[in-house]
Amino acid sequence: FAWREDEDEATAEASDPEADDETAPAEAREGDGDSALEPLPEASWQPGPGVALRSPVGPLADAYAGTGLAFTNFVQGFRAILDYILTAGAWRVLRVLPGASEDDLRPEGGLPNPSHPSDHLSIAVDLEMLPR
Repeated sequence: FAWREDEDEATAEASDPEADDETAPAEAREGDGDSALEPLPEASWQPGPGVALRSPVGPLADAYAGTGLAFTNFVQGFRAILDYILTAGAWRVLRVLPGASEDDLRPEGGLPNPSHPSDHLSIAVDLEMLPR
């Protein structure tokens, strides 16, 4: 796929089933769907530290850290923490909304269920802003 400035050219190519987009990966052009993705050859790697993510507000802290929350998503045998409340700066966590246990959810088959209508558990915290 490539953005084109010329609408007529893009429309003409889109209507031509024989047109081959040379910018698309070979797997996408062949269309068999069974091709495995190949990693970039090592000779094509670029030097550097990779992606460095930094928060403009400083280091982030997980408000649920140390609370024992085992998961926020529990579907068909998959359990993981997918939802976070992150704080930065002068905040203190006063209390957190407790999560559900596997024993609570297993009889219902996991999430969603009549007691928890989403495939994610709700999370919430009460925070106190500390003086600087």
